[in-house]
Amino acid sequence: MSRRKRKGRRGLSPVSLGQISISSKGYGFVDTPEGEYFVLRSYLRGAMDGDTVEVVRLRSLEARRKQEPSYSTTHHPHPGSAQKSRGMLGCVRRVVERSHKTVVGRLHRTQGLRVVVPLDDRINYDFFLDPQAHTGLSARDGDLVVLRITGYPSRHEAALGYIEEVLGHEDDQNVGIEVIIREHGIETGFSDAALKEAERLVPLTLEKTGAALLRRDLRNRCVFTIDPSDAKDYDDALSLDYVHGVMRLGVHIADVSAYVDWDSAIDLDARRRATSVYLPDRVIPMLPSQLSENLCSLRPGEDRAALTIDMFVDKDGRVTSSEFYPSMIFSSAAMSYDEVLRLIDNSGKTVQEACDPEILSRLQSLKKLTQKLYQKRLQQGAIDFESVEAKLILGEKKQPEQVILRTKTDATAIVEEAMILANEQVASYMLKLKQPMVYRIHEKPYPERLDELIGILQEFGYTNQGAPQSSHEIQAILEENRDKPEYHLISSLLLRAMKRARYATFFSTHFGLASSAYTHFTSPIRRYPDLMAHRLLKHQMNGEEPSESMRGQLNWICEHATEKEYEAERASSEATTLKLCEFLLPRVGETFMGTVVSLNSAGLFVREDTTTAEGFVSRENLPRGCVYDADRHRYHNPYTEDSFRLGQRLMVKLKTVDTRRAKLHFVIA
Repeated sequence: MSRRKRKGRRGLSPVSLGQISISSKGYGFVDTPEGEYFVLRSYLRGAMDGDTVEVVRLRSLEARRKQEPSYSTTHHPHPGSAQKSRGMLGCVRRVVERSHKTVVGRLHRTQGLRVVVPLDDRINYDFFLDPQAHTGLSARDGDLVVLRITGYPSRHEAALGYIEEVLGHEDDQNVGIEVIIREHGIETGFSDAALKEAERLVPLTLEKTGAALLRRDLRNRCVFTIDPSDAKDYDDALSLDYVHGVMRLGVHIADVSAYVDWDSAIDLDARRRATSVYLPDRVIPMLPSQLSENLCSLRPGEDRAALTIDMFVDKDGRVTSSEFYPSMIFSSAAMSYDEVLRLIDNSGKTVQEACDPEILSRLQSLKKLTQKLYQKRLQQGAIDFESVEAKLILGEKKQPEQVILRTKTDATAIVEEAMILANEQVASYMLKLKQPMVYRIHEKPYPERLDELIGILQEFGYTNQGAPQSSHEIQAILEENRDKPEYHLISSLLLRAMKRARYATFFSTHFGLASSAYTHFTSPIRRYPDLMAHRLLKHQMNGEEPSESMRGQLNWICEHATEKEYEAERASSEATTLKLCEFLLPRVGETFMGTVVSLNSAGLFVREDTTTAEGFVSRENLPRGCVYDADRHRYHNPYTEDSFRLGQRLMVKLKTVDTRRAKLHFVIA
């Protein structure tokens, strides 16, 4: 008689598939359609951060945890991890797809063997040099290297690899950003085929097909660009005039698609990169410099091919009609945000006198229009998350010499509102026609994330009993706290509760902008989705269908561009943090005023005012007797007046700077 097959070992559940995220403490979380699994380090089975894994549920371990209350605290290596793991416990059954092909680490010798220790503390395995894959590269102990993985860790095998690139010694200046670039998989060079294609390109001119111009000649319009003072590529230009008494706002975008054909060598390189990456010491462009800084860039004093959107706007800021077409423009001026701000706020008469009167009058009209557009968006439910950005000024040796804090101004608002309006018009047009398109969507936040903020907001005086349910309510909280010292912290906390915006081939909503249709169209030099939006709009204007190849890759392009955007943001943030640490290194021992921006059972984080750099104050350095109160988001001594809460203003002293790990340590001054 045949025996019935067992469905699995006792205590195990059916297999689930998901991506694992591993903490620096060694445990992991696997997000699956069935929910989130918590995986102890001993059950990782060689999985690395970002891998796609099969995970099984350990019901027997869950039962043991319930029976032995001490189990959670003795087996979880990090304070708070036990609380996070109250759901399902899991074990990695096998790795389905590896996310890492290379790792960046430090080479050193141990017990006669050469080992690469990953710098990313989420990778909990050391890699031995593979004796069968020697490349001949010379590296010494303490060098930071890129290692190509030849053997992944398992219960029975050690991790192996060979040195693919030597970045420099760990004590070398500027090696830190090189490490960040490699860790995030950012390409720094272009293929030979793409560079050769770029060399063959020449500036476009006005051409005729029969008696008709392929482009409208707009070189007689007053057109100008507004960008950061250090900008090298100019994606967008503005114009404003009146036609039969109706305001015509022109947004002119570099016509990159006229130079870069689908599936060309340049296009394939750009598609893979998906975005330009902005770091404190360099820009890694999506397109070769021949295009990004020359042919496609809307530089002043030169004819440039553009894709123009003319929007006719009534006195209330409503767009009554719009028109899209290829054009040839001539930019009269390239102005910085600071220059425009001085012009429109009457802070410098000499500056105004030196400005072209035609440009000055248009800037003043744009300021008034911007205010109407902004108020109209707020009425529709848009959320205005204001933030402070640190801009580093570097010296000749790429060492930070100055930090400038950037905030939203009337000058930046002019460009922002014009670009938002143009993006909405293009998206609405394509959505109405039900044509293939790359949209920018921002879905509603998870209610539980907003619920988690109630206690924090109440500590700041928020009196509503429930979590904000709509974008209007979120904006109301921001407005209520706009003049308070903790405003930027509240804005940051609410922003973190939002879902990330992403690219998609369908449109659902854009929660943050309250847009009924939205795309990214205005930066095709530095964002691949914008380049795709140009192509798809042109196909529609010409009455053509996109190729099967293009249509078939749209979903992948959206997913890939979203991932690359996230990596670029992380790389930029990490590089900025590193340079801020270098800037503050000579100031060890000085005191700073800052704000408590985060707390946990190990201590608290303080963001200091002059650079926005965040430093850690260890619990051991707090006054004796302070106890962590997670519910009230504070440290408090019940017998004294000592209390440290989220959002509190503090004077701190800079104790140490760890430039290798890009970390600051403060003590209470």
